[in-house]
Amino acid sequence: MGELTTRFPWEPAPLADTVALLQRDMRYVLSHTAVMVHSPHEALQIIVNTKRGQIVPRGECKFSDGTTLEFQDIGAPQVGAPEMTVPELMTRVWEIARELGLELK
Repeated sequence: MGELTTRFPWEPAPLADTVALLQRDMRYVLSHTAVMVHSPHEALQIIVNTKRGQIVPRGECKFSDGTTLEFQDIGAPQVGAPEMTVPELMTRVWEIARELGLELK
């Protein structure tokens, strides 16, 4: 397959380039999902893209101050979201919680 080239917006892309870009996007959509962290605490609200097949924790977690936390697999990767593994996401969430002084109930 040839090199993808930059074109002016008014120039139609060659069909081969369009197909290659769509195939790349579809491979990503099929192999990735997004995980959203729900919490009333804004610092804990995170969304990341991650490879499918990882175990996403279920249920609500409560901290001593009443703040809740819940992970949700939303089923489709999100444009512009950073990519992490689920363990990396959990580590980041616990780091933020620790920085905020939150303790598990």
